[in-house]
Amino acid sequence: MATHPISIDSAGGEYMEAVLVVAWAAKPGDPVKAGDLVVTVETAKAATEIEADRDGWLAEIFFTEGQEAPVGAVLGTIADERPAGQTISTGTPAATLPAANPALAAGNASSTASQSGTRAIASPLARRLAAAAGLDLSTITGSGPRGRIKKRDIDAVLAARPDEPGGIRVALAALAASPAAAPPRQTAPVLLLHGFGADSSVWRQVVPLLEPGIETISLDLPGHGAEAARPAKDIEEIAFNLSDRLEAIGVRDAHLAGHSLGGAAALALARLGRLTVRSVTLFAPGGLGPEINAGFIAGLARATSVQALERWLAVMVGNPAALPAGYAQAALRQIDKTGNRDALAAMAETLFPDETQGFDLTTALAGLGVPTRLVWGRLDRIIPATHAARAPGFAAVHLLDGIGHVPQIEAPALTARLISETVRSCG
Repeated sequence: MATHPISIDSAGGEYMEAVLVVAWAAKPGDPVKAGDLVVTVETAKAATEIEADRDGWLAEIFFTEGQEAPVGAVLGTIADERPAGQTISTGTPAATLPAANPALAAGNASSTASQSGTRAIASPLARRLAAAAGLDLSTITGSGPRGRIKKRDIDAVLAARPDEPGGIRVALAALAASPAAAPPRQTAPVLLLHGFGADSSVWRQVVPLLEPGIETISLDLPGHGAEAARPAKDIEEIAFNLSDRLEAIGVRDAHLAGHSLGGAAALALARLGRLTVRSVTLFAPGGLGPEINAGFIAGLARATSVQALERWLAVMVGNPAALPAGYAQAALRQIDKTGNRDALAAMAETLFPDETQGFDLTTALAGLGVPTRLVWGRLDRIIPATHAARAPGFAAVHLLDGIGHVPQIEAPALTARLISETVRSCG
């Protein structure tokens, strides 16, 4: 029985270390449809709903309600066939527990902070504030869902300190109020950038397969996903947008991994020079030649029916069977939800004028001084694989048999392996 992961790697461009599982909308053994809400998680900023990316049955739950899960962890799985039993596993797929009890989960969560040696449940912002003030989270009672410690709880503890120096409070207030004040990351994450018409969820199958210890951050490109209201007119504007958002969340250096337009954005971001780039892995990147399937771009941006979108999505892959069941329906629902159809159409006209790629990034690629890898499917019908011949001599080039334009969907394990190997090559 094949199973598929349910995970979250980012939300609305927010950099996260962990999420809190708030509620499962189904229990193991329940049928789910592509686009159905399966689980709600809480990030530092808001509640985020995770939808099923395919039809099937909820097979396993690895993090129950009230538990904190690392970003990129597999929260549960969806099976292609009805599971034989109902299973809830916590922390590892090997552990089997009774069906979820929300009241029990809430009780366990609220007592977590008081248990010696147990990691307290707290939002990432609360953790930062507590660390800056030298507070022990295990001594703080959280007021959030299921006992989670929030910023307001940290503020209350500090306000109750009669001898708290005013300078510390001012510094903490500035830290909480200004995203630009975020401290630099101690390790360089892998920045995952999606292609035109997609969003950061396209990496969902890849992230859990990366080597242990690799951190990831996925940002929606301007005009896409959570950034639907902020389209960009050219590749330089996309690079500046990404650079500003990375700086705001404390990312000063990163490994870059981009697909298609996201690959072009990665090169433009590296050329901009405001980010220390550790390595670059590009999947069918834009910007290495004028040719592009303009009909696909226009069709993707303007499709209003599942049938039409299915036809265009089939062009992306070497084998249409590689697309998950219900993928077109879920993608169309997401476009309607974000309301970015007009933004995509406008960006298509300026980025790809006269049915060509309106930007040349071959010089940016040649100027990279870090480990670099290009990956192309030989059956790519969107951006021709012949563009890989323009790679400089220092770059590793992989041409994949039987693969089209989206290796992250068609071959997620290989995609994860190639990203991991590029990161590992940096030492």
